[in-house]
Amino acid sequence: MKNNFYLTLFLGCTLFANAQSWFPLSQPLSVGGTSVTDTHRVQLFQNPALTSYVTRPQLGVEYESRYAITELDSKGLRFSYPFSHFTMAADIRYSGFDAYHEILTGIGFSRNFGGKFAMGLQLIADSRYSVESDRYYTAFYPQLGLHVPVSSTLFLGFSAYNPFLMLIHYESGDRPIASVYSVGMKLLFSEKVEWRLQADQEVSNRLRVGTAVELLLHEGFFVQTGVYFNHFFVPSLGVGTKWNRWSFNLVASLHPQLGLMLASGLSYKL
Repeated sequence: MKNNFYLTLFLGCTLFANAQSWFPLSQPLSVGGTSVTDTHRVQLFQNPALTSYVTRPQLGVEYESRYAITELDSKGLRFSYPFSHFTMAADIRYSGFDAYHEILTGIGFSRNFGGKFAMGLQLIADSRYSVESDRYYTAFYPQLGLHVPVSSTLFLGFSAYNPFLMLIHYESGDRPIASVYSVGMKLLFSEKVEWRLQADQEVSNRLRVGTAVELLLHEGFFVQTGVYFNHFFVPSLGVGTKWNRWSFNLVASLHPQLGLMLASGLSYKL
């Protein structure tokens, strides 16, 4: 009975929240949903082209709490390793609870072409557990990424998540997976101030637009603030620090109807 209650609660919140922000696309460490050009943070399932800027092996962990509902929390792990001609990254993220959960696993490859542009490809396995049949259902699809430094102060980014509209095949029928196209820009006003702007279009949803400003206040300490709009305005505030090989980020977002979202990320350069 308890599991059935949690399942109903989880599915109801997920369906409603998916109309506002697409959980498979969640990169909560970039405020305002501006991750497609954000090269400062290690994030799960971000624009795969950004991995090409990793200069040494890097391990990162990420945790996201949604609306104070434990069953909606997600946690994940990322490992990046730069080779001489390309960079490889592996992501895994778990969301949900025993009765219903999702596991995303990705293997990505990226390359920087002499600083002129960077390209990346990530192959994703999307597994979802169904309590009705007591089994996992899995779909495979790619994520494509591009990052272009137009000048020393202007950068453009593009990401296509599940561009071929792949479905998950359940016994009861096929269910769609979010297919999202993202385009963004980053403008450096100085070494301590940058502005990011991003638009995301899911094929069966409304356009989402977000913006963020990031400030380096002191050596190794930074603040970012921003907002995105998709049916509602969702403001976000984030703080972070870099010390030696460690990097830590903490971000809070406030949805006007669903409530508070908290996300944290910790990475270490090996």
